[in-house]
Amino acid sequence: MNALILWLEDQFRQQRDINGCLVMSTLPLPMFLLFLLMPWVARTDAAWSTIYNQELLPFTQIVLVLVLLAQVAIGVISWRNRDCGEDLPVLSLFTVVTVFAGVITLCMGYGYKDSPLMLMCMGMLILTRVLFRPAVYKAVFVGMAALFVCSEIAFWTDAFPYAPLLQTPIFVGDQLTSWWAFWLRVVYCMIAIPLCALFFMLFHIMEREKQMLEQLVRTDSLTGLANRREFMQRFQVELHRHARKQKPLCLLLIDVDHFKQVNDSHGHPAGDRVLEGLGRILLIGLRRNIDIAGRFGGEEFVVLLPETALPQAKAVAEHLARRFEAEEFLAAQTPFNVTLSAGLVQISGTDPDLALRVADENLYAAKQAGRNRVVATVMTREERRPAVVCE
Repeated sequence: MNALILWLEDQFRQQRDINGCLVMSTLPLPMFLLFLLMPWVARTDAAWSTIYNQELLPFTQIVLVLVLLAQVAIGVISWRNRDCGEDLPVLSLFTVVTVFAGVITLCMGYGYKDSPLMLMCMGMLILTRVLFRPAVYKAVFVGMAALFVCSEIAFWTDAFPYAPLLQTPIFVGDQLTSWWAFWLRVVYCMIAIPLCALFFMLFHIMEREKQMLEQLVRTDSLTGLANRREFMQRFQVELHRHARKQKPLCLLLIDVDHFKQVNDSHGHPAGDRVLEGLGRILLIGLRRNIDIAGRFGGEEFVVLLPETALPQAKAVAEHLARRFEAEEFLAAQTPFNVTLSAGLVQISGTDPDLALRVADENLYAAKQAGRNRVVATVMTREERRPAVVCE
């Protein structure tokens, strides 16, 4: 079921003209066929044979037959060319026009104020908006709005009768006849069920869009790690939790060694692969849903290690450094390796700027000491102990 939903979502997102023509040409077919057959069913019983206006009925039947034939032809053409990715504005417009020719014929003939046909019209408009591009659906929306305004004016001025296909409208204020009580339920179900499915699909797509936008806002697009803003928000939360529970908390600041030389020697795409590789190592080498890794900017990364004392944090940092050093990157089929330097601090207090400043000082000390190493410090609010260099 999930695979089907994901497939449907992908088809909706692509918004290919051929997909829109295929769906739009096949979905209304059962409804048009039902309304084509209803007058013939009414003729089988003398009690219902007088429901329809026999003078106008042949015209509406001919229109529905032509619409059905056109829709079947469009459906066949669309299915045969279902892999086509080109824009098909003429076929799209023809598909929509033929569908709404049938919809308008039914709405005008049966009356849309006291029947489910207005619901069908709204469903077709929504489907048109979802499946087709603005050039198609905007023209349809304008045309339908103008048509309904004209019809309302015609009804109020008695220039055009309401529901001319029927001898009397479906609902005249009394209880529905048994004929309409049955057929309106059938029509309503045939309209409401696909429309509900469409709404649920659209809500699903909107929810997924929301999640994707939130993900884009929170994460770095290159590495998949938290971006600077997201990391700082989560850092504040962890600082308050650390102060409340009095559990150790460590901050690790990482910088790729000689990253400018990597870009100059191997090109920026190779540099991006280096950053992606470090991001992947951080995602794999840290505790899921506990440790927090982020890209702080450029080649600088930051890791938060909750409930981790300095010795354990130092072991984690050394492990990450060894894995990154062992990672082999390629540029023009030439392998190369990169190292990292890191500044580590065990935090005390709730000042994120102070913690970052101390970690940055330790990172600077690691670079001054020759790079490819970790400099670790225990910090208090007033002082920090002498650095311990771990090579």
